[in-house]
Amino acid sequence: MGFIRDEDINEVMERNNLVEIISEYVTLKKSGRSYSGLCPFHKEKTPSFYVDPAKQLYHCFGCDRGGNIFSFIMEMEKVEFPEAVKILADRVGYQLKFEKEREGKTSKKERLQLAHQEAVNFYRYSLRQTKEGEVALNYLKKRGFEDNIIDLFQIGYAPSGWDNLTKVLLKKRFTPQELVEAGLSIQGERGYYDRFRERIIFPITDIRGRVVAFGGRALKEEEAKYINSPETLIYHKGSTLYALYLAKNEIVKENEVIVVEGYTDAISLFKEGIKNVVATLGTAFTAEHLRTLSRFTERVILAFDSDTAGLTAAERGLELLGESKSQILVVLLPQGLDPADFISQKGKDEFERIIKKAIPLIEFVLNQRINKHNLNLPEGRIKAVSDLIEVVIALPNKIAQEEYLKWLLDKIPVSEEFLRLEFKRRVRYNKKNIEERKILFTEFVDDPELAAQAKREKEILKILLQVEEVTPLINQELKEDYFTQLIYQSIFSHWKELFKRGSFSRAVEELSKLNEENLQKAISRLMLEEIIADNIEEYAKSLLFKMKEYFLKSQIKKLKKELEGLNPFKDRERVDSLFEEIIHLEAIKRNLQM
Repeated sequence: MGFIRDEDINEVMERNNLVEIISEYVTLKKSGRSYSGLCPFHKEKTPSFYVDPAKQLYHCFGCDRGGNIFSFIMEMEKVEFPEAVKILADRVGYQLKFEKEREGKTSKKERLQLAHQEAVNFYRYSLRQTKEGEVALNYLKKRGFEDNIIDLFQIGYAPSGWDNLTKVLLKKRFTPQELVEAGLSIQGERGYYDRFRERIIFPITDIRGRVVAFGGRALKEEEAKYINSPETLIYHKGSTLYALYLAKNEIVKENEVIVVEGYTDAISLFKEGIKNVVATLGTAFTAEHLRTLSRFTERVILAFDSDTAGLTAAERGLELLGESKSQILVVLLPQGLDPADFISQKGKDEFERIIKKAIPLIEFVLNQRINKHNLNLPEGRIKAVSDLIEVVIALPNKIAQEEYLKWLLDKIPVSEEFLRLEFKRRVRYNKKNIEERKILFTEFVDDPELAAQAKREKEILKILLQVEEVTPLINQELKEDYFTQLIYQSIFSHWKELFKRGSFSRAVEELSKLNEENLQKAISRLMLEEIIADNIEEYAKSLLFKMKEYFLKSQIKKLKKELEGLNPFKDRERVDSLFEEIIHLEAIKRNLQM
């Protein structure tokens, strides 16, 4: 397969209706010339998600996600751009044509996926149809995995031997390099050999059910119990969850997901009727995992073993508290039992009973930490306050912080004054770096002038992209150098280039089709956010005046700073040049007119 042609992309966009597509995921209501609804990307009670059918754009003014029809499908289905185009083409029965095939990222990904599907077939055959596979099949049956579960999860077996799978895939015209890049084979001194040998194989699928990796469990105790596929072009363990493809409908139905740590834990719960379960893949539960699950539910329960690893995994969840509005809860199983053992020994009803007793992640972590300190000693209380305040600061809003500060006062015998002073001190040291807030729609609390300039940049672009009558004025007066925000500067640069080639409406249409994620989010907001001004032309003139003024002030300040660092005798030529330039800029600033 080659690359999707631009004319096909345009045709697919025109044949699909954004309002109809989004309505399959979100309940939309007519609101003036647009539609509104609750955002599918974050939790909210009041609609802040808007769809403009004329511009074929959507934007959430709560979480700043937005874009066109392709970006929506990419977000909702967790696919990349080419796959989003295919999904929408299939929806309207449009046959995509491709440019002449050439080496590229898309074709390579598909080759790796094909290799994985061939590997699945090989492993499943080895389990069911070979003498060596009987041992593995008997082991699975003893664990209570009947045929229907084995087939549903596509469990297989990698036979002993050096290169059984490698030879099969080479005969199917996969190259050795492709097998290495897929993580199926390893290149050694004696040639290429299988990564998985003499192991039960658990295929790992993406959210659409395509196999992208494998986990292998050893049958011999002297070997590493589990080995997993490496990260590849099609597999990222920090964003993939085992069994999500099978569990997602049940997660929606139950409005709850149980996250465990192993393949067999997830399968054991699933076979007992608890089907809203997924597993992490040898990594901590990440922000990307949380974002994926938040599409299906806002209630996430981490069910970990009560060993050191399980406790550590739960603590790591603290980093996610500010990432989402999902409710993260924790349940620890009795000592020595993982979810598979627990449900096997105590049954489904008992497992569901302890799941109902799951406590909020923050409360769990605070309890774990407070037990580490001797509160009978002054130094123990001081250390406890320092340790636990770190947890409270991680909470996403002031209401939650206040509630848990009161919780700490009930648990630790210290004065309220000391606790609050320590909290304020730690907040100052834990302020996020300004640079982390610079990407979109910045609010520079540390630099009010820069914050005001960033707002002007946003406002002038809103007018530029929405009001055709004012476009000539802005195009004539506005320069790329006036922008402090790189993302706004990039949008303006794209706009100028597109506007040169055609009309206002054509430039707007082409700009809305840009498929750079950050740009698209910003563009959708700029095109859909209301302009609040009685006289838009006068408002634009005011913005342009202030942007020019800020630019000139910044340049003058920069030149003066350079001047201060020069020696007036040794650097005479440069000093004179800077003086002339500063005087020139000062004159321009004085002569500025609105």
